[in-house]
Amino acid sequence: MRKLLAYIFLWLPATLTFTLAQNAVSKSEQERIINEINTSAQSIRTLQCKFEQTKELSIMDDKMVSKGTMAFARPGKLSWHYTSPYDYNFIIADDKVHISKGKSRNSIDLKSSQTFQSIAKMIAGSITGKCLTQAQDFDVKILANEHVYVAHLTPKDKHLKKMFTTIRLTFNRASRTMDSVEMTEANGDATSIVFKDVKQNQPLGANVFNLD
Repeated sequence: MRKLLAYIFLWLPATLTFTLAQNAVSKSEQERIINEINTSAQSIRTLQCKFEQTKELSIMDDKMVSKGTMAFARPGKLSWHYTSPYDYNFIIADDKVHISKGKSRNSIDLKSSQTFQSIAKMIAGSITGKCLTQAQDFDVKILANEHVYVAHLTPKDKHLKKMFTTIRLTFNRASRTMDSVEMTEANGDATSIVFKDVKQNQPLGANVFNLD
């Protein structure tokens, strides 16, 4: 399980779209921002984009950069496809996690693993912003500047707490859509993903959630 999780989080977003200082907002302003983001998220039926991921290991100076494509469809289908520097697929569909790397394939029943259920819920919630309202799973603090809203999430879910100390979501202030995700793992590693060419509510390929 640990080895498999290591493969998965090798692709999960230390650079953000905007690096200007952000200021904490009041409690009432935070509630307003979360409601706006959540309302915007409710309109997302499908989402597809390109991504660039940067992985920083606490024991190494070098950064690992990967690129690929992502697709999401309600209620919880996800396809994460690495195209560079290697070919790797991670798909959540029909209560299963499907993983392929080269000729190697593996499938896991989500119902058999509470850890993977928590991970799947977190990924879908991060993409749509729904995790901002999942008070049972995260403590949330919103910061803002003229360009972005930045949500700092501290995991409360026991499975996520074992893997992450903080998760940071950056939302475009004008569109209320997410620009990037940054995760700091319990071992000190950090992973950041910047989303590009985001398209919402457009038809997806028939086989986008299949390994074949």
